[in-house]
Amino acid sequence: MYPYIIIELPSYVVMAFLGGVAALFLVYSRLTKYGFLFTDFLKIFAVSIVGGVAGSKLLFAITRIPWLIQNFSVMNLLWLIPGSGFVFYGGLFGVLSAIYLVTRKDLALQEKTFQMMAPAIPLFHCFGRIGCFMAGCCYGKELAEPITVVGIQLEQIPVQLIEALYEFLLFWVISIISRKKPRINSLRVYLLSYSLFRFGIEFFRGDEIRGVFLGLSTAQWISMAIWIFYLVKKTRKANYN
Repeated sequence: MYPYIIIELPSYVVMAFLGGVAALFLVYSRLTKYGFLFTDFLKIFAVSIVGGVAGSKLLFAITRIPWLIQNFSVMNLLWLIPGSGFVFYGGLFGVLSAIYLVTRKDLALQEKTFQMMAPAIPLFHCFGRIGCFMAGCCYGKELAEPITVVGIQLEQIPVQLIEALYEFLLFWVISIISRKKPRINSLRVYLLSYSLFRFGIEFFRGDEIRGVFLGLSTAQWISMAIWIFYLVKKTRKANYN
């Protein structure tokens, strides 16, 4: 007899799933406010899943190219993307690119979509970073003296929990902004705020699998690119006016 079924689930997968569900319900609760058709919601949700998975694995695979060159084989080449992990920035821009392509002929729908989904991004990422902490990935640099967090003795800086807390605060701030200042571009607020934080927190990371080039991580280069993009865009707009 087997009266109980015991199932072991990866903690990161569980937390990512919970974050996805929370983000999904948040977006769904905002459909009426933004005058969103349910059919449009389903279409955008579907392409977001595809874009997120493809983008996150593709960026990770790109960071593994130096490893592939050193360990080249046909099998490693074929397995580079399928066997890659998930990178947040890759997933984020995979989602944004997918939505942009689907809504490129309807700019009003595109703007509404980005505004509606903006607070859901840090909410999802908050759960994801807690999952990273539980799984032991994306860890920080070693501490001079171990510390205890939620009953667990840590020998590295808990950058995952620090980022999770920041993401939750960012979710809260963007939610307030979108409610009280609806004309402010919430997605821009998120991208600029998160990229600035991410650039700084990367200095306290201890894992180098995410890729390091000229002393800066892949995420730091992307963070700088985000700021440069918006600064150039703002300058062009000012010159045009």
